[in-house]
Amino acid sequence: MKEKRFVQIGSNPEKAVQGDYSLDVHAILKEGWALTQKNKQSILSGLSFIFLMGVIITLVASEYMGGLEEIMQNNQKQVSINLLVTALLWPFIAGVEMMGISHAVGIKTRTGFVFAFLKRSAYTAITALIIASITSLGFYLILPGIYLAVALSLTIPLIVEKQMSPMAAIILSLKATRFGWLKLMQIYSVFMLLLILSLLPGFVGVPAIISMFVFLVALFFLAPFYYNVKGILYREIFGVQMQVIDNKGDQDMFFSA
Repeated sequence: MKEKRFVQIGSNPEKAVQGDYSLDVHAILKEGWALTQKNKQSILSGLSFIFLMGVIITLVASEYMGGLEEIMQNNQKQVSINLLVTALLWPFIAGVEMMGISHAVGIKTRTGFVFAFLKRSAYTAITALIIASITSLGFYLILPGIYLAVALSLTIPLIVEKQMSPMAAIILSLKATRFGWLKLMQIYSVFMLLLILSLLPGFVGVPAIISMFVFLVALFFLAPFYYNVKGILYREIFGVQMQVIDNKGDQDMFFSA
């Protein structure tokens, strides 16, 4: 039986917690955009599926809780719906995050990636709920919420790719990202600015149909760009371990998780 061979791409957790990594904002955005030119269809298809699932879950849960009008007037039920959607959708969103990481290490993806990591769905859902809860609390004071949202933005892939427990992944993310938090914030601010610009026509008197068209076109590029950049960030901070498999003289690499 052949011994399994692995290759580490990028950094690793041991280096990450010591701050032994560097983030070049311009280079990361440039690489992310280049990846987006080649790899966006699978991310867009995956996100479309997740959006449809979210709508269905929301409608079904709302009907069970008394209808949409009742939900809109009841803050407690709104929170319940949000938690339910978060728990049920994040195992699939994790697949989209792994698409970005795959692109960052040279692996092509397909829409089916949204289902590829469901074996970790319980841990993913728990982690997403914990992150949503603590960041929501942090946003009561605004700045702590912003800090946590950025610092924990790469936590979910740790659950999937490195098979960590929720608390271990959260702690590792907090320890590692504190060294590059400002650069992470710069990168996410670029996406926030781009999103605001894509919504701007709707606030300056442009007809609704044109505003919606501009927003959808922008989102067509912005969504995969965002996830590809996150994949690069994960590679540069935490690294990716790949298993090398010989296939009739050729070598392929797969996630070791």
